[in-house]
Amino acid sequence: MMAVVAVAGIVFGACSGAATTAPSAAPASVAAPASAAASAAASAGASAGASSAPLTGAEAAAFGTNYKPTAGTPGGTLIMGEWQAAAQLNPYYTNSEADVEAILPILRSCATVSADGKFIPDLCSTLPSTTNGGIVISGNTMTMTLHLKPGLQWSDGTPLTMNDFKYTWQWTQDKAQSGCIYCGETSGFPEVTAIDVSSDGLTATYHFNTLFGGWLGMLTSMWPLQQKYMSTMSVADAAKNSYPFGPGVMKAPSSGPYIITNISSSEIDYAPNPNWHGGVSTPHAPYLQSLKFQYFGDQNGEIAAFVSGNIDVAFDLLNDSYPAIQKVPASIGTASLTPLWEYEHFDLNNDPNNKRGNGMSDLNVRKALAMSVNKQAIIAADFPGQNLTAACSPAAPGEWYRKDETCPSYDPAGAKALLQSSGYSLDSAGYMAKGGKEMNLELCTTSGNPTRLTELQKLSSDLKAIGVKSYIKTAPAASAVFAGWTGTTPTTDCSIYRGNYDIADFAYVETGTPYGDYYFTYASTQWPELGDHSGGNDTRFKSAEMDAALNKLATDVPLDSQLADAQAVQDAYAAGIPEIPLYYRAEAVGVSTHFGNWPGYNPSGTGPTWNVEDWYYKP
Repeated sequence: MMAVVAVAGIVFGACSGAATTAPSAAPASVAAPASAAASAAASAGASAGASSAPLTGAEAAAFGTNYKPTAGTPGGTLIMGEWQAAAQLNPYYTNSEADVEAILPILRSCATVSADGKFIPDLCSTLPSTTNGGIVISGNTMTMTLHLKPGLQWSDGTPLTMNDFKYTWQWTQDKAQSGCIYCGETSGFPEVTAIDVSSDGLTATYHFNTLFGGWLGMLTSMWPLQQKYMSTMSVADAAKNSYPFGPGVMKAPSSGPYIITNISSSEIDYAPNPNWHGGVSTPHAPYLQSLKFQYFGDQNGEIAAFVSGNIDVAFDLLNDSYPAIQKVPASIGTASLTPLWEYEHFDLNNDPNNKRGNGMSDLNVRKALAMSVNKQAIIAADFPGQNLTAACSPAAPGEWYRKDETCPSYDPAGAKALLQSSGYSLDSAGYMAKGGKEMNLELCTTSGNPTRLTELQKLSSDLKAIGVKSYIKTAPAASAVFAGWTGTTPTTDCSIYRGNYDIADFAYVETGTPYGDYYFTYASTQWPELGDHSGGNDTRFKSAEMDAALNKLATDVPLDSQLADAQAVQDAYAAGIPEIPLYYRAEAVGVSTHFGNWPGYNPSGTGPTWNVEDWYYKP
């Protein structure tokens, strides 16, 4: 299903809002992360605790980080900039990028994802796998054993142990839970039947009632919560009271390198956690004397603050902002573009029951639409002068399970021929019709997004060139386009979950976990109208090959098996055309000359603050 942070799920592009953003991608001159195959051998020996033996195969691709920060100089302050403010600081209740950026300095998980796109330990000392004995398969069940780094404490001085992890699992499954994003099926917690904790509190064995293919994503969404603190409020009120965006959060214990000392709608002030004994690299106290987050309300204000030297790093900006931050004087900072695990695409409503009457359940119709799209012209209109490569695979470059795929080439004549082979012909008005009914496609995107509006205008022109009529609609992201089943009605226009669209333009943000990235988005059991309406397959795509690959992915535990399954998913995607991928997006980042140990922008949903303990101030 949809989620953020490196957790189980594909997410809607949220870099510039709750569920939508102006899209972007890296220009050809920007080096993309190495492919999984190319980087596996080089990084196999550099895994941060994944195994004592050299890594091989898929584990080398997923775990082999090269992150090695230098020792920093204690003292000083760095100021982070963001154009949208955070709103929720309990990670179980949010998938907003702005929230995640503000959360990671104070709350950490068992594992995280590094800036080179590798899974590494955070609060845990190692990452489990089937090859190092951390995961043991027994028939149709499994156990997963986790080891905590010794000496960890909460900011109030109490020990942080695996008993906190066990309590948090029980808390996520409480029937009074309300609004928890990472408590349900995608999290893996419902599949856990028991957790055994060692007497020293450093080891926990999770017992699963099934073979759970999403265990890798689970490691990055295990944020322990302190039982003593959480017991002071009801579970039903935890979303509002546990880690609120307000003064109340200063009473909440921190498991991260910093604590919050002041908070307002325009700023968060952090100070070092005096009881921090962790570190994603080596254990050490955070280097900075203080850390600040400043919020500007719009991108122009944030960019102006960076270019003038008033902030040290500018977050949450995409390709369209790159020319503006490039104007920064060299004495103040630098601008860069980092390829992300995100891709912009046209969602195709496969409409299996032909309720909309446009024939999109027919593969040839979807293929014809894909052949009509001039991706390079769209990219040129979005980002003049940036020579971007069009996307074909639903896995971005740098993800450990990516496979290069071939998608339909731009071919308007071939597109017309395919439509005619499916029984369409041009009517007297010059539009494709079948049985006397013209194909007339509703093109949807979120309100207030000029880049996506440009994309749909180009698409409409491409469709007209093959005789397909279309019209453009925009709608609010939160209350319409991305609103869930219960937040919409059967007539909510442009609701992707209700299927009230033909083509929708938005982005997917991937997590680096193939089960989470694909199962809930493409399995035919996940159509939103089925069951409890939690499914994320809004295209209503159904393919025997896709379902077979996803069913294996759901229960295959070894990463080598997951790699093969994920690549079979990508093959089924390319063959079945549930979407039209456009391009991979990139993050535009401004970094000041005072910033020490900036590792580059993190391509995953983990965000840029995963290693703040290693940051330091350079005079």
